Amino acid sequence: MLLIINDKTKSRLWVNERSKKVQKIIDTKGCFPETDGAHGNNLTKETMRTQRLLLAALGVATAATAMAQVYSVNAVGYVNTDLVPGYNLISNPLDNKAGNKVQDLFAIGKSVTIYKYSGGKYDLASYDADFEEWSNGAMVLAPGEGAFVQIVEAAKVTFVGEVVQGATLNKLAQGFNMVSSIVPQTGKLVGELKFPSDISFTVYTYGGGYTLYAWDVDFEEWTETGEPTINVGQAFWVQVPAAKDWARTFDVNNPN
Repeated sequence: MLLIINDKTKSRLWVNERSKKVQKIIDTKGCFPETDGAHGNNLTKETMRTQRLLLAALGVATAATAMAQVYSVNAVGYVNTDLVPGYNLISNPLDNKAGNKVQDLFAIGKSVTIYKYSGGKYDLASYDADFEEWSNGAMVLAPGEGAFVQIVEAAKVTFVGEVVQGATLNKLAQGFNMVSSIVPQTGKLVGELKFPSDISFTVYTYGGGYTLYAWDVDFEEWTETGEPTINVGQAFWVQVPAAKDWARTFDVNNPN
């Protein structure tokens, strides 16, 4: 049995990895929306959609191991990210095992524009809700990358997929990089997310305005703003003086 926890809503989802069947969903009040009782029998549309996406991801994650006649050790889950009107600097925290195309990740039924920065320039993808069509919808937003997501009205995007495990590598170019943690974990950037601290660097987080954090390798200390905590689904800018690898080995059963 696999227990999946949504960090933001604190909801819990039990999945039988053999049958790929959702056993129960527990909301923040501890009730079971799909069972008989005071809360009724009907699942919400959002819960049903999350179940369908989750089971599809679980099917992909377990297919290869089933063929090899071994049990799956993949951790499959979902993360809800709230989008506010205007610009949001976010990431895709899970690998959907289908290419992580923005047209799949941001199927929210609302007009949206995604800006991804790489090589000193922005790549752009957009969805027009009136015409129900994407422009550059095949653009990829993989775990470890970041993007500005522009939207007119508040919305929520649900990322469904597999936790990236094993040896992970995020290659940083000299100068500015729009990045995120490949591992979907909330924590201090260096202390818990293992960002390399053997160079000086500057971090810019965004929430309607920028907050700056700077690490000085010579004095081995942060500026007065201290060390940033990065949340699941959050992206940020980092400026480094030379190309650098952000490498980390992660095991969901031993997340240190």
